[in-house]
Amino acid sequence: MIDEDLARATALIPGTTHEIGPSRVREAVPTTAVGEILGLADELTRIGSAGTQLARRIESVTGLRGGEVQVLAAVDAGSVHPRGIAEVIGQVVEAAEATVNALVERGLLGRHAHTSDPAGELALVHLTPPGRAVLEQVEAVQIRLADALASTLGAEQTRTLRSTLGTVADVLDRPALPAD
Repeated sequence: MIDEDLARATALIPGTTHEIGPSRVREAVPTTAVGEILGLADELTRIGSAGTQLARRIESVTGLRGGEVQVLAAVDAGSVHPRGIAEVIGQVVEAAEATVNALVERGLLGRHAHTSDPAGELALVHLTPPGRAVLEQVEAVQIRLADALASTLGAEQTRTLRSTLGTVADVLDRPALPAD
């Protein structure tokens, strides 16, 4: 039986020379029917595609790429320096700096000096009124989508969906294989 073989087996992680011990191999074996797993993977792919479509819709409404919207949102949430923005959105500092510069040129972000040195370098950024308007457009698109979804599903199914998606997000936040 497979489980008996797994109890005595070790496995190599593909592409590495790292060995997984017997207890870890068992954790890597699907516990659900393969057909169910593949069906779930298909549904998760469809959800990912829907997210991509939403991002495209936001791009068409705002004229901004997703990374630019992320920078605006990070600044709105309190990040004022490209290093902090990069950390919040998961970009390298150089990419965040380039995006910040482009948004400043477009008038969506403004530059200012630190309050402790008002005559100093204009190294910090803030949202301008046009930048805030773009974030409001993004939020409006997201709200319209959520409203359309909730209207289609109804109150009970919407609550169930929120609960299920919360559970899925929690599970996906954990690594599939435990770290050594």
